[in-house]
Amino acid sequence: MCGLMAAALMTGCGKKAAVDSVKLGEYKGVSYTPVPVEVTDEQVEAEIQGLLDEHAVETEVDRAAKEGDIVNIDFVGMKDGVAFEGGTSSDYDLKLGSGSFIDGFEDGLIDAVKGQELSLNLTFPDPYPNNEELAGQDVVFDVTVNAVKESKPAELNDAFIKENTESATVDEYRKVTRENLLAAAQADADDRKKSEVFQKVMDSSEVTVADATVDAYYNEQLSNYESQASQAGIDLETMVSYYGSDLDTFKSQLRAMSEEASKQNLVVKAIADAEGIAIAEEDKDALATEFGYADKDNMVEMVGDTIVNNYILTEKVVSFIADNAVEA
Repeated sequence: MCGLMAAALMTGCGKKAAVDSVKLGEYKGVSYTPVPVEVTDEQVEAEIQGLLDEHAVETEVDRAAKEGDIVNIDFVGMKDGVAFEGGTSSDYDLKLGSGSFIDGFEDGLIDAVKGQELSLNLTFPDPYPNNEELAGQDVVFDVTVNAVKESKPAELNDAFIKENTESATVDEYRKVTRENLLAAAQADADDRKKSEVFQKVMDSSEVTVADATVDAYYNEQLSNYESQASQAGIDLETMVSYYGSDLDTFKSQLRAMSEEASKQNLVVKAIADAEGIAIAEEDKDALATEFGYADKDNMVEMVGDTIVNNYILTEKVVSFIADNAVEA
């Protein structure tokens, strides 16, 4: 029989058998650089301003459009004199400066007035994942301006806060906003700490991962992506093109990611075995709730038991490392 190895997942027996093995580095007392957790008055006011902007009131104005205005338009996009698919709309509200349309479209409507008709000669970017046939193509958009509107933020007062938040007054909402921002800043600092100490453990550990282990992880991930593409009614090659990549590059990157993830899984399992860290059913219940699944069974059905177990065990082990870390 093949001998046991630390955190080993054996792929076969015999002289030429490839095995996974881990020689752990230090994982207790790992040093880290703390991240300051603070919130400024400017950050609080920016959050409040965002709320006011969300409830802005639009008013039609009798003047030329400028950046930040909303123009209501009808438009038809044509290539070689023929309207192309997805290039036509009516009664469309477009905020100038939002970057919602291709370059030149919104700029072409600056200084436009109600009732004006314009022809915009533009070129689609290349690549253009939304419609590969239009990538790099010259087109003309015939646009009619129906209205020019300006958007004014809502007025900040107790009545507005009471109507649109769970707070009763502006002062209370400002306090709650600061507390929420502090909680988010603390969560970010905790995440950075975990990332730093776990990377140090990975760097100090000696890991050998068998091709078969990487293959298994890679094939499972590839199958998941193929399923996502199928559910969207497209093939994988088309899906990755939407992200500006090609199938060969995507698979190469997925292979490299699979190798690194496999190494991390081996280190995680070795530490879990050494420290008696295990996965409880309650962990799966909590994770299902966190990510909005109906229950743990639904979660496992959707993403697979292996992925769920690896995620939970990694979270518990990395938290253990972080809890035992020391400030540099």
